[in-house]
Amino acid sequence: MKKVTFFLVIIFLSLYTVSAQTNEFTPQTEIVNLGIGAGFDYGGIGANLLVYPQKNIGLFAAGGYALAGFGYNVGLKGRFFVRDEAAVNPFIMGMYGYHSAVRINDRSQLNKLFYGPTFGAGIDWRMGKLKNNYLAIALTVPVRNGDEKEYKEMLTNNYGAQFENDFLPVGFSIGYRVRLK
Repeated sequence: MKKVTFFLVIIFLSLYTVSAQTNEFTPQTEIVNLGIGAGFDYGGIGANLLVYPQKNIGLFAAGGYALAGFGYNVGLKGRFFVRDEAAVNPFIMGMYGYHSAVRINDRSQLNKLFYGPTFGAGIDWRMGKLKNNYLAIALTVPVRNGDEKEYKEMLTNNYGAQFENDFLPVGFSIGYRVRLK
C-alpha cells in the first residue's frame, strides 16, 4: 500500500506541475485529460485517461490497484450544460471492467476480481485559479450477476473463509483531473 501511495503522490505532483503552466480553460476545446483517484472509473485506486473527440462525449481507460489485483475499466462519459464559466458541470458515464473484489488475507491465490458493466452520474467541479484542474465526483452503480456472491459462498463452504463485509450496491469515486491538451 505504501508503494501505491508513493506512486499516487508522484503522479499528483506531476499533474499539478503540468497544470500550473496555464490557467485558461475552455471545456469546448478540452481534448485530453488525466486523473488520479479512487473508484471504479479509476480501476480502484489508480489513474484515468480521458479523451474528448467531441466537447460533450469522452472516452476513457483506467487502471489501478483494486485490493485483489490490477483492476481496469473502459467507458464513455457524457457531459451536460458545458459552459466555460461554470464551476460545476454534471455528467453521466457507463463503463465495463472491474466492479467487485474478493480478497483473502492469508491465501492470495484465492483473490479474485469480477468484471461487468457499471453506470454512474456525477459532477466535474472546478475550483480556484487553476481552471485546468478539477475534481470529478461520482456515484456509481455496478451491475452484478451473482457470481460474486457464489464465489464468496464457495470460499466459505470449502475453505472456511469468513467475510466481514458484503458488496455495496453503489460505489463512490473521486479524482483529481488535469487537462493535458
